[in-house]
Amino acid sequence: MTDVTLGTKACLAVIGYTYVGYPLFVVAAARVRERRRGRAVPVRRDPPTMTVLIPAYNEAGVIDGKIRDALAQDYPPDKLDVVVVADGSDDGTARIARRHGVTVLWQPQREGKSAAVNRGMAAATGDLVCLTDANCRLTPGSLRALADAFVDPAVAVVSGAKTVSGDGAKGAGEGLYWRVEARQKQAESTFGCTMGAPGEICGIRHSAFRHIPPGIVTDDFYIACDALVRGLQVRYTSGAVAAEEVSPTLADEFERRARIGAGTWQTTLGHLCLADPRRGWTAFAFVSHRLLRNVVVPPLLPLLGLVSARNAMRGRGTRMILEAQAVVYLAAAIGAISDSPAVAAPFQFVLMNLATLRGAARFLTRRQPSAWRKVGRTHAR
Repeated sequence: MTDVTLGTKACLAVIGYTYVGYPLFVVAAARVRERRRGRAVPVRRDPPTMTVLIPAYNEAGVIDGKIRDALAQDYPPDKLDVVVVADGSDDGTARIARRHGVTVLWQPQREGKSAAVNRGMAAATGDLVCLTDANCRLTPGSLRALADAFVDPAVAVVSGAKTVSGDGAKGAGEGLYWRVEARQKQAESTFGCTMGAPGEICGIRHSAFRHIPPGIVTDDFYIACDALVRGLQVRYTSGAVAAEEVSPTLADEFERRARIGAGTWQTTLGHLCLADPRRGWTAFAFVSHRLLRNVVVPPLLPLLGLVSARNAMRGRGTRMILEAQAVVYLAAAIGAISDSPAVAAPFQFVLMNLATLRGAARFLTRRQPSAWRKVGRTHAR
């Protein structure tokens, strides 16, 4: 057996473990743990004060609906306030938000979402803060579900669920991605080490928040990792849901995912201490869910293709591996061209990894700005 064949098998083993082995194992382990200790139903008779924090850049078209959505939540009005940070907005976002009597922070210069979160957290008065985007809708009961997940004082961050609506390969693919992601996060939550929280709905214990350093691209992932580094817990609740629509164009979706990829590389490599085996389940989840999936596997995929092509004539097994990759990439290309939901899974897989590679290149060459480029998503209905 040649070294190349061994390399091919190693690549397949890492990819298979990352996308199949780890998800199945962590879900099974969570079920065993829940059976042993029983499921405790959180009870909170007196909800804590909560601030809904909305960082916004030129969101005049959706900010009115977003604030109404937040204020209409089933949460005691005397314990709920809203803070809108209109980061450099010049389209009337701040003016529209002020009509609702909520706290509005505006400045002419744009500094990016992480800086906006820092300003908003400084102005927030709630014991808990729900960080949410302007262009998504919170389903009824989401704020109460977040609050219930903070009953344990060791919990610093709570991830809500995210749903995406939209037709075609983009909508079906991203919807599938978030359903799979939800299963993993729910399982990791059993061990208090959920790997990140979406910026669309991220609960934060105010007293546990630490200032986000300048230049951080993905504030939500950074906040979760920072809590885990300090030995605090990050949980997940399926009762808090943010709904939004898929990006209208493939270019917009690729740009959004590339930015996320750059931020994920930045935060993952900046928190490698979480891979210390002494951290137990946190280390296991960090290595499997983040380090392997977001940093190792994306560059491994083209390497596997090159190795398979080079050795295609050395045996049927290697040729079959190359053919299988060709089928996946062809299906993804068909999805990109036709937008057919029938090939949503391979389309999403290839898009996500290509965008992550693009984001990694931006991060490594320091060409990813911390201020996000607005893409054309609308407020979900």
